[in-house]
Amino acid sequence: MGHATETKQDARLDRIVLDAQDELAALRREVARYRGLFDSARLIVGHEFTRPLTALSGYLELAQERLGAAADEKERAYFSKMRDSIDRLEELVESFVQMLRAEQGAGDLQALERIDIASLVERVRERFDENASFIATHVEGPVPPVLVRRRCLEVVLENLVSNAIKHGGGPVRVTASLARERRGESKEALLVITVEDRGAGIPEDKLEEVFTPFFRLESGGGKTGLGLGLAVVKSIVTIMSGEIRLRSKPGEGTAVTVVIPVPNDIKTQSDTVG
Repeated sequence: MGHATETKQDARLDRIVLDAQDELAALRREVARYRGLFDSARLIVGHEFTRPLTALSGYLELAQERLGAAADEKERAYFSKMRDSIDRLEELVESFVQMLRAEQGAGDLQALERIDIASLVERVRERFDENASFIATHVEGPVPPVLVRRRCLEVVLENLVSNAIKHGGGPVRVTASLARERRGESKEALLVITVEDRGAGIPEDKLEEVFTPFFRLESGGGKTGLGLGLAVVKSIVTIMSGEIRLRSKPGEGTAVTVVIPVPNDIKTQSDTVG
């Protein structure tokens, strides 16, 4: 009797294992299918959308040059609206391309590069041209080169600084430092970067919503953007196994801090200096 019961149990376990194997195989096929769709989306957004936008921008400039001073006030207003629309489309495409590129390299350890943080922060600051003089940078203490996904970190910084310039007031301050994980027995190093502005700030009840794609705070004027900057940042920081913290007070400004774990063993994987 006992032997028969054991046989039934073994048969049941065998069936469970076979069913699990079938489900795993189906999941693998599904992952492969989505990976193919993902790669197609990356190519379409990154290439096929960019080409017609570039052409439209060129044709618009040509039309403005041809009309020149002959354009009346209404026509100039139309040109301005078309330019704004093209700029917003380009910003939208670039935001999605940033997310797609980051997702593509999420599991690629070779994407890690040894980066001099002070140099990277300064390069990002210089990309803002006329606004660069309003951006103050400071790296606290000696920070040795660390292994991070360079392009991911650049995208995070570019979006945070751009967001601070759009919505901030006064200077934008970027600080970076290296800390140690204090929880448990972990000796993991943490790269901590904060971008701070002196703008209008964010109401407390909106602090979580600002990370939602296309969410935009009401603004008194100027360009409000697409509401993708912080959503892109949060997505990429998550990919990098980090976390993002937001501190803001209406009338006093906003500080966004990203905390990214970095390997202690700087001799592993890539030895590229960024």
